[in-house]
Amino acid sequence: MAPTVATTRPVAGGGSPGVASDVGKAARSVGLGLPALPPLPGLASHGQPRVASFCKRLARNVAAMAAGEPAAPIAANAELTELINALKQEWDRIEDKYAVTTLAVTATLGMWSAGGAVSAIDRLPVIPGLMEAVGIGYTGWFAYRNLLFKPDREAFFAKVREVYEDIVSG
Repeated sequence: MAPTVATTRPVAGGGSPGVASDVGKAARSVGLGLPALPPLPGLASHGQPRVASFCKRLARNVAAMAAGEPAAPIAANAELTELINALKQEWDRIEDKYAVTTLAVTATLGMWSAGGAVSAIDRLPVIPGLMEAVGIGYTGWFAYRNLLFKPDREAFFAKVREVYEDIVSG
């Protein structure tokens, strides 16, 4: 099969030949007679200089990579490498990897399910307003019961510290 060469042909009204971004141009494939694909939307309004600068930048990056130079800034690579190494060290310290993986997957599925449930409730006509009113009422009751007066506030913070110590100690 013979190779096809794409050429452009100006439509009546003129314009500069060979510029793919002119709307008045029709590109045809020599040999098949099929129309060529239209130009990219982002490139249609700016023309050839933008394409040329992109190609020059791409060629410069390829040449730099072939010469063994890093394509990205060294500081960004160093930070990323440091983060990956820290994650690897933490993963190696974990004894029960199966349990941690199961916990992570379960937490992800639980958050996804909870998000779906909240989204479904939010689409109901009356429920979101009712839930907001209940939330405001409970917040007010909690603040009045535990935070407004000094003795209640001290008792609440003591209970929070006690629960925290129970969790941390084991």
